[in-house]
Formats: sequence, C-alpha cells, structure tokens
Amino acid sequence: MALADTVRMLYAQGLGELFVLHIKKDKPMLGQLYFEKGKLALRDQGMLAGMTVSQLQPCWESGLLGVVTAGKAGDREWESMTFSGLEHCDLPIDLGKTRHGALMAAQNQYGENLINFVGSIYRGYQLMMEHHFLPVVLLKEVETKSGEVGLAISDLRTVPMSINLIRNLNDMVMKCVEKRLTMEVGDEEVNQEEFQKMFASYLKDGD
Repeated sequence: MALADTVRMLYAQGLGELFVLHIKKDKPMLGQLYFEKGKLALRDQGMLAGMTVSQLQPCWESGLLGVVTAGKAGDREWESMTFSGLEHCDLPIDLGKTRHGALMAAQNQYGENLINFVGSIYRGYQLMMEHHFLPVVLLKEVETKSGEVGLAISDLRTVPMSINLIRNLNDMVMKCVEKRLTMEVGDEEVNQEEFQKMFASYLKDGD
C-alpha cells in the first residue's frame, strides 16, 4: 500500500486528532493533518523552530514505540484506530537493554505492557504518557507481523530539548487525546476530569 493511501485510510479513522512529526525540505514539522483543496496537508505548530533534522533523527532510529493501524473492525472491541507495540511490528530493531527494559516496565493496571500492547490508540497513548513517553506519529509505514500496514509511533522524548519545550509539547499531545471525552479502558470509561488526574504527575515525576 502506498504511503498516501495509508495516511488517507487512517485519517478517515481519526488520524487528524494526533500530532505528526515530519521532515519537509530539511525543515522539521510537528502538527496535525487537515484537508486543503482536496489534499491532505500538515499544519505546522512551529514548536520545533530552530531544531535541525539531525537533532530529531533519534525519533526514526531509536525512538519507535509501535504502530497505529486501522485495525479490523470485526476483530476488536474499540472503535478507534489500533495501537500495536513493537513486539507486533515486523521491524529489524535491535533495542538496547535500557530501552527494552523501559518498554517492558511500562505496564498499566491491567497488566498490559507497552512493548506487546494491542488496543485502542487512545489507551495506547494513555499507557505511553503514564510512563513518561511523548508519542508522535511519523509518516513512516510499518507493517505488523499479521500483515496490517500503518504508521510508526515514536517517542519525542528521545530528542534532547528544554523542559519548557517538553512541557508545551506534552500539553499539546494531551489535549489532542482529551478531545475524546471518554476513553476505553477494559470495560470502564474514563472521563476528561479523570484523564487529567491520571497525568497530573507527568512533568513533576518525568525529569
């Protein structure tokens, strides 16, 4: 499947709510996708002004967290896009011990680990942010071991940046997820107020 087809398929399922990191003509861009004159475009938020492509390279090399796919409606209990952890991805990745340990240690209250998670993209983002990852979508196709094609999810915190920028980026990502007034967590629903409480300690404990 061509990258453009993958992006359009995911956009139809809500990709426009998530932040996308992309490099265009050696310029780093971070923003949300939207339609302009019948074509998909990326609205850059200007948050990465002054940063170079080489500074952001870790997102493509060592920051991958998994993949977002459309998923098969008949095989899932959630309506949103699907997030699958790295163990479900068909990628030649050799994680260092520290990185692998961090992904294994990232676990939610239901015993699900980030590295082998499969579920709603919003539950996936919840798990990532609870453990101080800062997820963004890359316009890089990734195939799952079951043959589905989606886009890579990477950790923006693999990139050295100031605490103020991390705080602002975290707020942006959090708000894009909060637009969903409820999130599926097993058979329970978490409303917006509870969602905010979950991440209240993110910056306080993250550094």
